[in-house]
Amino acid sequence: MSKKENQDSKKKANKAEEPKTAFKTVRFFDSFEEENEDTAKQRAATSYDERMKNIETLRKRVFNEHLLANGKWPSISNTFKIMDPYVGKTGQ
Repeated sequence: MSKKENQDSKKKANKAEEPKTAFKTVRFFDSFEEENEDTAKQRAATSYDERMKNIETLRKRVFNEHLLANGKWPSISNTFKIMDPYVGKTGQ
């Protein structure tokens, strides 16, 4: 793989994509309450996996510059150092 192809593949892998969902229906409501009720029903019908997938997609769009070249998140161990809890001296 040439250097240019490698750079292009990194750019593509780091890119967050728009959701591939298209709205198929348009709904009209008589009040905001009806709209809120319909929105709540739609959200309740969404499975846990779908919601997590949507959250991860949004998170990647927001934090795109922090992703690795393969589109995955860096390990937290590279960012944070886990230390033993501080225990103050007793008897002072």
